[in-house]
Amino acid sequence: MLPIYIISLKQDMEKRQVISNTLKDFGLEFKFIDAIHGKELSDVIVNSARRHSKGNILRRGFVPTPNEIGCTLSHLKAYKNILDNNLSWACILEDDAILDRKFKTFIEGFQETILDPKTLYLLGGQNGLDQLSVIKSRKNKITIAGQKFTKTIKSEKYIYRTCCYLISSYLAENIIQLSDKVFIVADDWAYLADNRIINRIYLSDFVDHPLDLSASRIQKERKIEELRATSNGTHGKNTFYAHMRKYIKRYFRLITLKIYTYVEGKDKT
Repeated sequence: MLPIYIISLKQDMEKRQVISNTLKDFGLEFKFIDAIHGKELSDVIVNSARRHSKGNILRRGFVPTPNEIGCTLSHLKAYKNILDNNLSWACILEDDAILDRKFKTFIEGFQETILDPKTLYLLGGQNGLDQLSVIKSRKNKITIAGQKFTKTIKSEKYIYRTCCYLISSYLAENIIQLSDKVFIVADDWAYLADNRIINRIYLSDFVDHPLDLSASRIQKERKIEELRATSNGTHGKNTFYAHMRKYIKRYFRLITLKIYTYVEGKDKT
């Protein structure tokens, strides 16, 4: 059966209890990965991550927050566990993932033989995000253990979160090796794709993410840092004209890719 890892802070007992009860009711085995709390990180680790930051995070106007760094290190911790246990594939969940019987069926019916180790398979978790910008292939679809996954097209920059995904030992090892050189936040799938760590992303929708983020430590920190950057003038590059250029670029991208979905003859899985 597909191994399940749940990334969760030790002190988040209520979240742990909820997801534990769900998985036990499903008769599924799982392992907790004790997450790394951002506020407990030393200044040395935080400053090192900030100095070596790459990817999308550099374009938003403020540095990675301690909890973003802790979250990323927690996922790396899970990847190391995958390698230490010689696993071919594993399912990574965060403790706020919303699961139902489809997840049980998926885990019980999982067969790794049909999967590509260089591909990332997201089980969902895009609730509340800009899904209109995520272009899905009309042709390249696969069924894994009864659940449909669709290949995304040039959409890595619009796919976020690490609440529910499949990862191979190949990807785990390569992401760990990359992390020895640079720091990218855990859900910067675009950077991994641009650097050919990930070949492609397939997306499904049978696992949900909470819409209410008011209790999210990461979200609170991001808001604080964004306000600080704005007040310091470091976030002032987002002028009206910059917004317009971004909107126009996005508009033509969407048109181009939607046309492409109709002529996918050259697009091979």
